[in-house]
Amino acid sequence: MSEQKKPKIDLKARLGKKSVAAPTGPAIPPPVGIPKPPAMGGGRGGGPSQPPPARIDGSNPYAAVEAVHAARAPEPQAIKVEMSEEVVQEQKKAKKRSLVIAAIIATLTFGLGTTLGGSMERGKGATAALEGAQALVKEIEAADQEADKLNEVLGKAAEKLGKSEYPAEEVTALGAINIPFDGGNLTDKGIGRFRRDMVTQLITYANRAQKANEQKEKIQNLLAGSKGAITELLQQKTDPKIRWSVFVVNGPMGPWANMQLLPAPFAATSKTKVKDKDGKEKDYEWPADFPIKDGQQTLNLKRYKSGDPMGSEPQIIPVAPMTESSVCPSTTIVKLRQELVEMQTVLKGDATPGQEKEGLLQLGEQVVQALKKIGTG
Repeated sequence: MSEQKKPKIDLKARLGKKSVAAPTGPAIPPPVGIPKPPAMGGGRGGGPSQPPPARIDGSNPYAAVEAVHAARAPEPQAIKVEMSEEVVQEQKKAKKRSLVIAAIIATLTFGLGTTLGGSMERGKGATAALEGAQALVKEIEAADQEADKLNEVLGKAAEKLGKSEYPAEEVTALGAINIPFDGGNLTDKGIGRFRRDMVTQLITYANRAQKANEQKEKIQNLLAGSKGAITELLQQKTDPKIRWSVFVVNGPMGPWANMQLLPAPFAATSKTKVKDKDGKEKDYEWPADFPIKDGQQTLNLKRYKSGDPMGSEPQIIPVAPMTESSVCPSTTIVKLRQELVEMQTVLKGDATPGQEKEGLLQLGEQVVQALKKIGTG
């Protein structure tokens, strides 16, 4: 078999020239003789369709090589952009400026948020303080009304006592009076935003209100618990009775008088007729003798009438009832007087030089006027 010359094959002509463009340029034409691969898309199965296998021309000895080239996907070539040093520096500066500006904006935003947040909190606090002041005005005005009522009732009680009358109605009325203000009224009122002097006044007012309530309780209990003794003492002005006496004995330097509480008080005067031992009526007179206890024994002492007051035995000399309160005041009356004076100080204050003190009634008016000015300035 004669050797035939193998024809010279122009691969470039058969394969075609590969033109490469930027990724955004025109599409790259496929090699000659190789069918265009189908577009990527979802088949029935939803996945990308596979390109069909390349057809190989049996008469072409290089067909397999061409098929291999056709199977490889063309790769875009990277485009290298040459930038000058000045451009690089400017880009760095621009990036640095953007970072600085971002930091400044973040700082300003944070500061703005903090300022707005603080302003909102301050605004809420101011609103709470204003509402607290308005509430306190109503509560103190209600407390002042009760304090006025208490002062009025005590005034009527003192007036009756001055007339030697027991103030039964006023004692009952005292039980229904209570000044409704204490330290609890100052909570949740925003008083932390009030002026310091106003806070001091509010605390003082709360303390005075509670002091007035406590003092009222003492007076009421004293009047109710000592009704019998007080009534008896009040009658001394209209129907005086003798409760004390003295008897004279020898002292270390001469005669002196011993004070003696009588077994039973008796009237100083009386227009009522009395009966003697025989049942006959006669004018009222003082008892002739008194059983006085001396330790385990009882001495029957005579009432002094005339002569030597010492005599052979001690003699009872009655003490004028109008002098009892000044010499031997009743502990009940003394206590009642002390409590009434203390109540007067709590409600109306003390004008004693060097000891000046505002009373509850005056202090309440001042605090209310000050609270009403909050939020008006």
